[in-house]
Amino acid sequence: MKQTIQDLKLAFIGVSHWHVPLYLRAISSDNLNVVAVSDPNLTLAQRTATLVGCHAYSDAKILLDREKPDFVFAFAPHHEMPTLALELIDRGIPFAIEKPLGLNSQDVEQVMVAAREKNSFCAIPFIWRYSDLMQAFKAKVSPEDIIHLSFKFVAGPPSRYLATSPWMLRTALAGGGCMTNLGIHFLDMAMYLTDCSDAQVLASSYHRHTDYDIECYATSLLRMKTGTTLLLETGYAYPMEVSQRDNRWNVVTKNGYYTLEGDYFEERVYGEKTIRRVMSTDSDVYYPVFVRETLRQYLAGELPQSGLPEILAVRRVLDEMNRQGT
Repeated sequence: MKQTIQDLKLAFIGVSHWHVPLYLRAISSDNLNVVAVSDPNLTLAQRTATLVGCHAYSDAKILLDREKPDFVFAFAPHHEMPTLALELIDRGIPFAIEKPLGLNSQDVEQVMVAAREKNSFCAIPFIWRYSDLMQAFKAKVSPEDIIHLSFKFVAGPPSRYLATSPWMLRTALAGGGCMTNLGIHFLDMAMYLTDCSDAQVLASSYHRHTDYDIECYATSLLRMKTGTTLLLETGYAYPMEVSQRDNRWNVVTKNGYYTLEGDYFEERVYGEKTIRRVMSTDSDVYYPVFVRETLRQYLAGELPQSGLPEILAVRRVLDEMNRQGT
């Protein structure tokens, strides 16, 4: 009988990470089989284990020894991610791991070399790639027709990380602040839409106006290999009255102008009627899609839709952005 994603024994490592609840939405919607979770904070691990009905561990290696999961969703402070990834690769366990997979491109390259040697499956949640919007846009607009991309994403404030992930507020442990955490998604999206694996950083300006050791507001201007320019603006700031995020996109093409904001995606193409569609700017809804599609791709023997080559390309550019922004 053909194996399904429901047949896989899944484990979640590092469940104190703030992204985990977004992944867990797929457990009930797709009736997935989670056999164990772990976190150094056993109380938090037990809380998650109670929610999904599985065993809890404080030590990830003990979990892996005893439970022998078929697939792992891995989370950790950024500086610990490479070690966790290498452990899973060494054990021959396919996995997905949160970005940015380390503090710099050298960390990511180390993991990719090990993964290639073991032919390991590793997926990275660049979740906008999994949206119908991006799939439809890429099918409609060719990379060479894109003139300019502008992405603004403000989510904050930084103090929200104090509850479960205070390491996010230290550059030595997180690798950076809002641009590393938020901008990485949109840098990947620009590379995806333009079919580029590199970009020239023209300028970066980072603001460190708080007591935390990270940038809390940042802007960067880049030029893709296609000649497309990219403007990124990210920040940790106080939430709006209704929404905790400010997410706005503009894409300029040779004969069109595309805008996403306020839960609408508007297409203005020369000579055509303007199209305005309801489109959520909340990226959280794509994490269950990522979980489901990643497990399907693994069982089908396919490469992940976003994996180590994609994050390495993004990380190399992000390193230069961070260097210029300091």
